[in-house]
Amino acid sequence: MDTSNKQTKRRRYLPASELAMFCGQLAMILQSDILLSDGVASLCEEGARTGNAQAFGRLRDTVQETGSLYLAVKQAGFFPPYLVNMVRVGEQAGKLDEAMESLSRYYEREDQIRKSIRSAVVYPAVLMLMMAVVIAVLLIKVMPVFAQVFDDLGGQAVSTSNAMMRFGMTAGICALGLIGLAFVVVLALLMASRTQKGYRALIRLGSRFPLTKGIFAKLTSSRFASAMAMLLQSGMDVDESLELAQECVTDEAGRSKAARCRELMAQGVTFADALEQTEMFEPLYLHMVRTGSQTGREDMVMKKLGELCSGQADESLSRLVSVIEPTLVAVMSVIIGAILLAVMLPLTGAMSAIG
Repeated sequence: MDTSNKQTKRRRYLPASELAMFCGQLAMILQSDILLSDGVASLCEEGARTGNAQAFGRLRDTVQETGSLYLAVKQAGFFPPYLVNMVRVGEQAGKLDEAMESLSRYYEREDQIRKSIRSAVVYPAVLMLMMAVVIAVLLIKVMPVFAQVFDDLGGQAVSTSNAMMRFGMTAGICALGLIGLAFVVVLALLMASRTQKGYRALIRLGSRFPLTKGIFAKLTSSRFASAMAMLLQSGMDVDESLELAQECVTDEAGRSKAARCRELMAQGVTFADALEQTEMFEPLYLHMVRTGSQTGREDMVMKKLGELCSGQADESLSRLVSVIEPTLVAVMSVIIGAILLAVMLPLTGAMSAIG
């Protein structure tokens, strides 16, 4: 692999807030009389000030040379796959302005969700850090003092308190280890989410993890339906739309479902039956798809399904975020209990031996 490919894989994606602003401004440019190349050039001048001058310069040059925004964002290397593929869909469908508006709203929601997650995690994280400092002080400074006191007491005091001392030390070490592991995991996830390789790995992990599997499934359905709606509205047939919409699905399971849907339709299965067999949508929505197929309004049905699935995903994620803070606080309560045991049990043992 050459150096440029390695650098592309390591390059970080733009934050969701910047992506939302970029897509929103580009949508306004596309809806005005400004040429795409001129509009992109002005956006790139602003973007270059964020520390990505070379990448934004490449974006501007590619648009001016090819006239294709899809090729530009693909070669830039700092846009997520979903944005790149939705731009492609928008260009193919002749609805690039609608695609950019949709992307702007999508990344605005993503930015809000990330802020909600951060606000829910900050307090427990600070508490974790404080507890780690307390535990470290106990293990390094306090416990050795207790051990010396027990040795000075001798006899029955030592035999009575040794087991409690070992238990207290073990509880403190385990609590400190758990806190350290939690910080390492969170830091690794944050770093991975900003690179292309790490982003794909997190998508695979999230689509299989029990707590987030359902959310990712709804996001997959929403992305698939939104892309299909845009393509069908442009006049493409269902098979052509499926081929392009498949690229907008970021997880492997969703891509397999879309590919299987095309295979079934090639065998003569109707669009609605293919979606049912691949379980792309919940059974509740299949009646809507059948009705749309019978009336020739698959595009409107897909648009509605995209909105419904997106709303469900947002609600599910909001519920998950709402339980993060109380869950972490409960974990902190257990760790605090371990700290108290680490201090009080040896002291209780010593007092009982003296008494």
